[in-house]
Amino acid sequence: MESVKSISSRFKSPIEKYLDREKKSDIKHEFLNGKIRKRPGSSFYHNQITVQISSAILSELENNNKPFRVLSSDQKIYIPQLHQILYPDALVVYQKPEFWNQRKDVLLNPILIVEILSPSTEAYDRTTKFMSYKHISSIKEYVMVIQDKKGIETWYREEEHLWRVSVYHEEETSLELKSVGINIDIEKIYRNIEF
Repeated sequence: MESVKSISSRFKSPIEKYLDREKKSDIKHEFLNGKIRKRPGSSFYHNQITVQISSAILSELENNNKPFRVLSSDQKIYIPQLHQILYPDALVVYQKPEFWNQRKDVLLNPILIVEILSPSTEAYDRTTKFMSYKHISSIKEYVMVIQDKKGIETWYREEEHLWRVSVYHEEETSLELKSVGINIDIEKIYRNIEF
């Protein structure tokens, strides 16, 4: 006789099956409309930049008493229109997070997303992933931080289909994040990074 557990697993949605599998996995995978894609591993400097930009954002938000939450690369986001679950490198949520099916590991409403552009992920992060993020109605800003030289791009949503890009080069000292109303020192993002 078939157990209740095996019967209930047959009726799970593809997303629920993916999430069950992801919970047990040692490596991260993204869910792309029914297909599961392995997420590339991160280098030492990629991880360091991720922590440093997240810390700089959090510090400025706290210093300015802003009601936002900063989350790490372990937080999955779901894009219902595309049937996708992605892992950004870092993200910010305004006040109250919204979750898919009450699951605290699958967020629906980021306001700002950060990706660190490594040589192996840059093309994907700039094109396919950004196009997916644009379908999130709550998102106001997408930040791309170049890993192997000083350089940052921010894409700020001014209207539904209008995005304004700002490019920060080596000589720039301050990064403006319009979606959360702060500026952060670019040197903090790249501290102790060797190019």
